[in-house]
Amino acid sequence: MKFKISEDKKFLVLSDSTLLEFDQLVSSFTKKIDAWFVLRKKFPHWDGDVKFFQERTQRIPLGLWGEVKKMAEKFNFPLTIEGNDAIIDPEFSEEDFEAWMIDHFEECSITPKYFQIEAAKRVLKFMNCTEEVSTSGGKTLIAYMIFRYLLDKKKLKKMLYVVPNIGLVEQSEDKFYEYDEKCGYEKPSWVSVCIFGGSKRRNEEEANIVFGTFQSLAKKDLDYFKEFDVVCIDEVHHAKSISIKNILVKCHNAKWKFGLTGSLPKEGSCDSFTIQAYLGPNVYTFSSHQLIDEGNATPVHVIGIELDYLTDKVKKDLYDLRNVSADEKDGVKLLNLEKQIAREERKRLVYICETISKAKKNSLVLFADIKNSYGRTIYNWLRENTEKNVYYIDGSTEADKREFFKKKMEDEEDVILVASIGVFSEGIDISNIHNLYIVESSKSEIMVRQMLGRGMRLMPGKEKIIVFDFSDNFQYGTHKWQKKNYLLRHADERRKIYKEKRFPYKLFRIKL
Repeated sequence: MKFKISEDKKFLVLSDSTLLEFDQLVSSFTKKIDAWFVLRKKFPHWDGDVKFFQERTQRIPLGLWGEVKKMAEKFNFPLTIEGNDAIIDPEFSEEDFEAWMIDHFEECSITPKYFQIEAAKRVLKFMNCTEEVSTSGGKTLIAYMIFRYLLDKKKLKKMLYVVPNIGLVEQSEDKFYEYDEKCGYEKPSWVSVCIFGGSKRRNEEEANIVFGTFQSLAKKDLDYFKEFDVVCIDEVHHAKSISIKNILVKCHNAKWKFGLTGSLPKEGSCDSFTIQAYLGPNVYTFSSHQLIDEGNATPVHVIGIELDYLTDKVKKDLYDLRNVSADEKDGVKLLNLEKQIAREERKRLVYICETISKAKKNSLVLFADIKNSYGRTIYNWLRENTEKNVYYIDGSTEADKREFFKKKMEDEEDVILVASIGVFSEGIDISNIHNLYIVESSKSEIMVRQMLGRGMRLMPGKEKIIVFDFSDNFQYGTHKWQKKNYLLRHADERRKIYKEKRFPYKLFRIKL
């Protein structure tokens, strides 16, 4: 099986293969989207397939070269790829990078960890790639090392740093300046600009690095992106979104395009292939248990609290809705109904809020529902029934208020911060969190891993982060598959994640 790289260096083009190899390419590079069986009710003529190998042109996005190698190894196919320079930078020297590291961080008050150095090396070597480094693994420092090395070596004029929300824009910029200052650079030799909704207009022409949300950057025209040599997508698991795809396509002159996250989509999934198609394969992984075992992150302990509060009649009604044929059942509606019941149950609300109020030290409460004001309801109860300082953040909270609340939590004790998952599930840099409350259900592995990461940052005297995971038991009936309600099935999925990540877990069942 032979491939050559297209002239525009965007595709692998199949130049020779056997019929068996060709058929396997078609099969291996056809992926079904998540929950396609739900969408087929709306689109009955679509089978949910996404084809990454185009049979007519016989080409595959270059970023999927890693998956091509995996397939060839799995089926013992011979593989040749002509034009390797588009995959590995022939000019990169590990020795040169290591010498630069020694010089740059010689009098620095921070010392990059070995895994951060290795992660930076691999980005510089592979140019177009992704990396999975657990939350608290210092992904911003990795991006800073890449930026400063390329800038000092005059290989970079302008870098684009893309983040998923407003809070991360200025936080990331501040970190870059902080690293420069700690390395003895009182006056940076580079200029930065921040781009997000509501940001002040600043001259971008002289900027060496632009920090921006993908929502704001997606509105820029093609000409805006032509000067970027390097693109970094922070929290790259979002790269399946149309906005980020458009940004990556528009950055057609960038030699380095890389993505960092603490939680890549499941290997072999459609989302995984989509991200690789635009950025490249995962070339480095450093897991949460590695960080914790080596003392670079706070240990996570999970307490599962399974709440049982519905009458048998309501449980039976929900069971009857589940226990019907597949054609009659609408799983999405039933899940939303269960979520609504959980939100509206007063006994559940009071129990959760009383548990939060009894905790010692700082607590972060993460909720998903903004439309029905569930987070506001928790916030109002805590404000009225505790003497602690309680703050609230969701997507509508102004950037300066978010920073004020974050600083309060970092500087004070016994603070409760009630925050929406969309704003606070990823990238937020607060060390002084000792208790984390997951008050609404989710089974998304990426979402759960991002939430757990909020409390893993190290802090003197902080021995562990305790995660309280609330779930809802509406079990009824004898049917093997329909006995468990959807919210309880979600809890089972989260439990699997905790086990995989080696986080100690205890389950308590509470009858209200």
